[in-house]
Amino acid sequence: MARSRYSGAFAALFLLFSICPAGAQNRFEVSAGAGLFDGGFIKARYGNRIEVGLSQDLVSQLHTTGLEVYFRIPRKYEPALPGPFYIMCGVSTTLFGKGYDTFEQTFIYPRIGRSFLFRGKTGRAGLNADIGFAVHRHTNPPEGYLTEVIPISCSAGFFYRF
Repeated sequence: MARSRYSGAFAALFLLFSICPAGAQNRFEVSAGAGLFDGGFIKARYGNRIEVGLSQDLVSQLHTTGLEVYFRIPRKYEPALPGPFYIMCGVSTTLFGKGYDTFEQTFIYPRIGRSFLFRGKTGRAGLNADIGFAVHRHTNPPEGYLTEVIPISCSAGFFYRF
């Protein structure tokens, strides 16, 4: 009975994937840099026009860990190719923070940015720069801690694409 119930779902998925062309998501990128609410970070992301990535703060006391989604705005004259400008949104939280056992902090940060490629033989290295704002969510903050702000959020990082 279970086999016949799932066979229809598999057939529908097969039909959907065979009819709808999917563009290759063939870009893996690693970067390192610094930013407000990112601290000193390393990031890894994968995708082509839509990219999904992870971010880890290594320097600040918060040590935030983030999940980020990027949408690369297509080029004007080549709409099939992702352009240098992107819109991103990330969510970072204090998963590995030191000294923040009872004070969880989460940042939601939408940004707009641009990638600058370095001239070279491969054209795989460059600089990502973005700016936006951050929404700060917290639980059980210490007394006197300033928490009701919507600060500017920005970052700059050097990247290499594989």
